Amino acid sequence: MSREPTPPLSGDMSTGPIAESWCYTQVKVVKFSYMWTINNFSFCREEMGEVLKSSTFSSSPSDKMKWCLRVNPKGLDDESKDYLSLYLLLVSCPKSEVRAKFKFSLLNAKREETKAMESQRAYRFVQGKDWGFKKFIRRDFLLDETNGLLPDDKLTLFCEHLQHCLQKRRKHCTALRKELPPPPPLQVVL
Repeated sequence: MSREPTPPLSGDMSTGPIAESWCYTQVKVVKFSYMWTINNFSFCREEMGEVLKSSTFSSSPSDKMKWCLRVNPKGLDDESKDYLSLYLLLVSCPKSEVRAKFKFSLLNAKREETKAMESQRAYRFVQGKDWGFKKFIRRDFLLDETNGLLPDDKLTLFCEHLQHCLQKRRKHCTALRKELPPPPPLQVVL
């Protein structure tokens, strides 16, 4: 009986048991970022619940997964009417779902990140689904010029995005070989 070893393990763990079959799954993490500037933000006339959307973006030109940012300048509903609401929306996706973590922040005049909020886990996105923060930042704080968050009346939003994708699994199987005795000689009967 012969066995092929399992794939090598990291560190000094190579002295463990040997498996006849094994599987290896790689979780691919794609990290990218997107910046969106809204000029003349203080003149946004959207009512509560109305939406501004960024242009679509993806991790690379060849990526068919498209995302956009969605802002409700005057909140999403009565509970958030005094806030700016901010969401990440999966616009199109060739897969049934994707998991992603994200971090939103505002950039000040020096392009420094301020007022950052981050998802606590990877959320499950399907096409047309968004996740984000209903109460991202209070409107009065955002519009107060002394806070420096709207230089030249420009709102600049920054999104860092970590997309999780399962890669194809490689499976390696080795059948156990058992030596069989040779067949008995043929006997001819007349």
